[in-house]
Amino acid sequence: MLQAIHSDRSGRVFVSADYGATALDGPVPAALDRAIPLPADATLVPLADRAAIGIDRRGEPRPLGPARWALAAILRRGHLRTHIPACDPAAGIPPLEPLPYAAVGGDERGDVVVAAVRVGPAGRGEAPGSDDLASRITARLRAEPSNRLLRQLARCARDHACPTAENVFLGRGEGALPIGAPANDHAGPSVALRRREERAPLDPTALAASTADVAAVANAHFAAGGTSVSFGHACEGDPLASVRIVADAVTLIRRPEGAEIIVRTNGSSTAALARAADAGIDRVCIALASAHGPTYERVHGPVGYRWTDVRSTFRDAASRKLAITVELLSLPGLTDRETEARALVALLGELPAGTVLAPIDLAADPYVLLASLPPEPVTAGIAALLARLRTDAAHVRIAA
Repeated sequence: MLQAIHSDRSGRVFVSADYGATALDGPVPAALDRAIPLPADATLVPLADRAAIGIDRRGEPRPLGPARWALAAILRRGHLRTHIPACDPAAGIPPLEPLPYAAVGGDERGDVVVAAVRVGPAGRGEAPGSDDLASRITARLRAEPSNRLLRQLARCARDHACPTAENVFLGRGEGALPIGAPANDHAGPSVALRRREERAPLDPTALAASTADVAAVANAHFAAGGTSVSFGHACEGDPLASVRIVADAVTLIRRPEGAEIIVRTNGSSTAALARAADAGIDRVCIALASAHGPTYERVHGPVGYRWTDVRSTFRDAASRKLAITVELLSLPGLTDRETEARALVALLGELPAGTVLAPIDLAADPYVLLASLPPEPVTAGIAALLARLRTDAAHVRIAA
């Protein structure tokens, strides 16, 4: 049996050898019996004023005490959590910062393990040296001092370590093209729907990028060896809400063979996606926390559109033969419900072969979010859900 782990108020980590590790993927704490070694790039986060819960000698879940805080791991892309931490919150405590909390335990050697599975290449890849990145940012800004988008990306790279902003200056991988698009969903403070690699919330991007600036950044990225550019990131809303800028910029972007222009969106507008597709985008990546209409409405809080609009956008993207990525924002105890699984299989069944399903952890206070939804006592588990999708939606490629 894995051992319970907790933190004290100073952030020190302890193994509670007399208690077994617990975790949640439903309403009741259960023994954590399957985990992987904690990845080197993961971060351990104490859950303040939430007592850790362990399995006692009688096999019953039991709080370890108010001074023994539950502990969570925050994983990089490439891993998907299977359980959230089990905890006993004190009365009147504030919500947690919306992050992708994963349950942890201790193995027989006392090493930390995490409730997760590998779903793709881990981490961000080779991290740039800070001096190298800083020198490249300085050189680009000197060469293009009037490009406001480039200045914004420099702040994103330096102040927030945004990997897709860093890539713009390093000439590799996917480069971000934030355009200051407005938000059109209101998930509330306990859920961060557009979070990707960021550890902390970002300030909304302050600029309204010009078409010329966007195209200049994209063309330079491709010329330097980058493989894709994308609209729609954590620092802004839905680029389909500013589709004129997207479409006008795309017509000016010169991409080499095999490179992609991507729109990352919530799929709020079929007409806007059509305009972007006509301009020449290659892939649409639609993020959703649920394919079940009532759950989608509760979690996303859509403003000016509904789940039916998102379904229509998926269908239109398929009819236009756009490459499609479904970015599934996953939460144990929600995503692995039977109702959710059936709806997801039905959605994927409408999409063409070659569609990519990218499951990533939903950043949220999981306890607040799950408490706001109708209870469903039986869950299949995230690993079982992935196995089902590989069978029931075999035409879809599961990737990080």
